[in-house]
Amino acid sequence: EPYKVLVDGDFIHAVLTTGNGDVEGSLSKLLMGNVRAFTTRYTLHELQEKGKEHRATLQAARRLERHKTIHKVDSAAECIKSEIGTRNESHFFVATQDKDMQRYLEKVSAVPIIFKGVNGVSLLKPGSALKKHVAKASVAKMGVQAYERSTKVMRDFEEARNPGSTAMAAAVAGPLSQQQQPRRPRKARGPNPLSMKKKAKPSAGGSSGGSRPREGDAAAKPKRKRPRRTKSSTAPAPESGQ
Repeated sequence: EPYKVLVDGDFIHAVLTTGNGDVEGSLSKLLMGNVRAFTTRYTLHELQEKGKEHRATLQAARRLERHKTIHKVDSAAECIKSEIGTRNESHFFVATQDKDMQRYLEKVSAVPIIFKGVNGVSLLKPGSALKKHVAKASVAKMGVQAYERSTKVMRDFEEARNPGSTAMAAAVAGPLSQQQQPRRPRKARGPNPLSMKKKAKPSAGGSSGGSRPREGDAAAKPKRKRPRRTKSSTAPAPESGQ
């Protein structure tokens, strides 16, 4: 961002005649970001030759940035094709109404195509070259490991991309998949049997608190008895001679 969009004269004319606003505003709304729309001197020259009917289109095209090209071609379409090349190194979007150019750009990888339809400005459905480019870039970004390639999903994916390569990939990834097998998840165990044991009920004689010592227990001590005092020892002795 900002996205760079290379537009031709027919696209500018289609946007203006349908009342969808200016070109950069329509592209910004579609791509949901800042946009820099570019045109070429070949596009301006062709709009100038079309006369008064395209005068407003020519004025709108002149307000856009002009992309400097070094190619010497005969038309604006050939200029756009030369600028894109085979790899689109400048990372351009191309906005065009030319069907022949759209079919040509579908064969080039990494070229998103924009067109003006009945419902507004839209992106053209990606071609086979663009799909292969995106799939290759996503696989390289993910960094798929060898043991992941041995899964069924990845085998089906490789088979769809390169028919006949599944057997070779399985032979290479077979020994690695045996060494790096994923661990099995642990199963849930049952409850602890000691926690399920019922508690013992207290005996009838043990309700006063404290349990009686067992017979033969060496730790049990005999109960102590306190001596009682008698009355004779405390009464005074009687006087004699009375």
